[in-house]
Amino acid sequence: HLRTATAALPEPMAADDLALLIGALSALQAIVANMGAFLAPSLPALLAGVLSPALRAPPPDNAELRAEALAKADAVLAAAATSVPARQLLPALFAFYQRADAAATAVLIVEFAGRAAAALPRNHLTQFHKPLFKFLLGALDVARNPRVPAAAADALEQAALGALQRVVVKLSDALFAPLFRSLVEWATAAAPPPPPAVAWARAADAAATDAAETDADAADAAATDADARAQHAAETRLRVLYGVVNALYAQLRALLAPHYALVLDTTVAQLQRFGVALASLDAQEEADRREKPAPGALWAAVLESVRLSALHDGAGDVWSEDALRRVFRPLADQLANTKAPSYDAYVARVRASLAPAASALLAASGNDAMWKMLNQAVLLRTRSDYACVRHGALLVLQACYERLGEEYLILLPETIPHLAELLEDDDPRVERATHETIKLIESYLGESLQSYLR
Repeated sequence: HLRTATAALPEPMAADDLALLIGALSALQAIVANMGAFLAPSLPALLAGVLSPALRAPPPDNAELRAEALAKADAVLAAAATSVPARQLLPALFAFYQRADAAATAVLIVEFAGRAAAALPRNHLTQFHKPLFKFLLGALDVARNPRVPAAAADALEQAALGALQRVVVKLSDALFAPLFRSLVEWATAAAPPPPPAVAWARAADAAATDAAETDADAADAAATDADARAQHAAETRLRVLYGVVNALYAQLRALLAPHYALVLDTTVAQLQRFGVALASLDAQEEADRREKPAPGALWAAVLESVRLSALHDGAGDVWSEDALRRVFRPLADQLANTKAPSYDAYVARVRASLAPAASALLAASGNDAMWKMLNQAVLLRTRSDYACVRHGALLVLQACYERLGEEYLILLPETIPHLAELLEDDDPRVERATHETIKLIESYLGESLQSYLR
């Protein structure tokens, strides 16, 4: 009855039908809570009914009763997560995922996998963390397939990331370390995404393949776009890696710091990939700028990982002097990547991502020599031909002074000549940002800079 009722949900249902559904769900909740260990044969039907996307569809009618039905369905899931033994529930859930015929169903299954993991006692999670981890990486592989519709891929990725966090935060360091290493290896592997193993994703992939085979133009485009698809898949894996790292930092804080060393090489490589190095010849720098990818979600996630790792690296496990020397130049080179929809968009991304990362690294270093290295690299960008780059360099300087305060005044003598030049900048936005920077410095200095800027 439950599956029949949920199948009819997209159509307007009478109040009596919804009341029947709610009663069925209430009875099912009691059965699952009290007899969970004996439900193995019924789990496929139970999951199909309770994880129906129709229960979560926007209610065209009887909104209150539909909301009550959804709450009852969630209560059944909560009971299943705690009462059905994991040795029965997880295999049934994984098998149901493979048969899922809609992206919405797959997302619900992955979300429930996270709830089930969160409900597992730690001693049971020791037994099941590896199959859970493999299952979630498989879901993330589906999400990175460029032939899967973007909305479905995003929803699946977010569900898998949330579930992955629920798994790893309950693991001991001894169990977490090898899983994290596997995640880094998965994210940095050069292999293309495997063919989708899920029914709905196979259908999407086959549809795209059929279109390319029957349309000559589509076939040519598919062949030409092979490299782009491979790059998309690689970027998606890296974005997932940094999404997990940043989410774990929010929960584990300093406990994650020693593990970031496994990501450091990838972080430097990505900063080099996006950054435009300062060249002795303008034409060489312009050519480099044209070839660089536009900063997007991956770029922002990499910089956020730098900020969080610096913020929580109290013991110096990650940001040693050698590590700082490796990252400071590529970090400053981000300023010269001018690929952005507009001037304001460029300034916004520097303010939101690059400036906080740079200032956090300086605070973590606590070393005047390291401060000087980054400061000089940023000051060189104040002489860029691009107004937005000059503006971005000022925003980084502002963030450094806001973070370090009076301590950063030790670098004021080498900064003043650049500020003096920028006061006469042709772009009013840069000139305004220069005045803001000077005012900020004066608040820490306790006196006016005007006599030094003449």
